[in-house]
Amino acid sequence: MAVAGGRPTKRLQRGTLSQGLIVGTAMRILDEDGPDALTFQRLGKELSSSATAVYRYFASRDHLMVAVADELDRISLEGYERHESWTESLRDLAIRAWNTALDHPAAAALCMGRVTRGAHELRAVDAVLEAFHRGGWRGRAAVLHYQAYSNFVLAAASNNAWRLVNQRFGAEVNWVQEYQSADPDAYPYAEAAKEYLRTVDMTAVFHRQTDILLAALEAESATLPRD
Repeated sequence: MAVAGGRPTKRLQRGTLSQGLIVGTAMRILDEDGPDALTFQRLGKELSSSATAVYRYFASRDHLMVAVADELDRISLEGYERHESWTESLRDLAIRAWNTALDHPAAAALCMGRVTRGAHELRAVDAVLEAFHRGGWRGRAAVLHYQAYSNFVLAAASNNAWRLVNQRFGAEVNWVQEYQSADPDAYPYAEAAKEYLRTVDMTAVFHRQTDILLAALEAESATLPRD
């Protein structure tokens, strides 16, 4: 019997520990206490086990982060089905990734966008490429568009996740665009927009960015030859 925080806790029965259980516990720690809280010692304590036992499943923190990244892909894709419109498929996939990062900002900040080579990542890659195929792109062109789209979505989502992590866990980072110029006449456009800059909703910004990207893709698609 182990003692955690002065309270006796039962250790897991032999064979109970698994990669899935460790990843789920890691996600919970990240959600509750942020990136710095996730250590193998903390995992062992939460699992009523030991850090050594966790190392049997994940040789390093980096290996664990790859598994967490694949779990983020699984969460994002849960219930996804292709839309009749290829642009709506891309929109849905983008919003799913964004919402996953909102729900799990610490995990997303640490590893969203990592290459996992896992089954869930492969499913995401295939879903995006399938949408671009229906849009008319093939071969190298399809891959270039897939990469550009994915880079945009994952960078925006993970950057916003870092903003949320810093806000919640107390890092002294100024994410609010608040400007009080000593000479407002010198910056008339920033002065006129200062209230909107200060209160901008980053989810609304992401939706607008997605609209712009999809409009450009739709316009390009209309010029492509069809099979």
